[in-house]
Amino acid sequence: MRRIQVVLVALALFAAFPVAAHSPKNSTDAQLKELVPQIVAAWETFDIAKVSPYYASDPDLTYFDLAPLKYDNWAEYKVGVQKTFFDTSKSIHFKLADLRVHSHGTFAWATFTFGADIVNKQGASSHLDGRWTMILEKRGAHWIVVHEHVSVPLGAS
Repeated sequence: MRRIQVVLVALALFAAFPVAAHSPKNSTDAQLKELVPQIVAAWETFDIAKVSPYYASDPDLTYFDLAPLKYDNWAEYKVGVQKTFFDTSKSIHFKLADLRVHSHGTFAWATFTFGADIVNKQGASSHLDGRWTMILEKRGAHWIVVHEHVSVPLGAS
C-alpha cells in the first residue's frame, strides 16, 4: 500500500512539473502582452515624458522609425520624434493587430501590425498601416525597450 502511495505522489509531481516549468514564461508573456499596448498608448499622448520610461537611454542603442531611417540612441529619438511628428500632428490613434510576444530569460520581443489614424495640425486626417517590433530587456523588476523597428509596407505613404 505504501508503495502505491509513493508512486501516486511521484506521478502527481511529474504531471505538475511541466505546468510549473512553463508558468514563469506564460506569466512573463502575459505581462508583456499587457505592457506593449501601454507603450503604444503612451505614444498616443504626444508626451515624450510618458514614453521615455519605457525606453532604454543607453547611448549606443539604435531605434528604427518611419522617418528618419534611424536614431542612434534614445536622446536622438526623443528630439527627432518631437520635431518630425509631435510638432506636426494633432493626434494619433493606433489599433494593434496580431500582437505576439516571446520571452527568453531576460530578453523578449514583441511583434504586431497596426493601423494608425493621424490628424495633422491643419486638421487633415490620414491612415497608415504598419508593423512594429520591440526588443525588450528585463532590468530589475521592469521590462524596457532596448531596440525598436517601425516600418510600413513598400508603397505606403
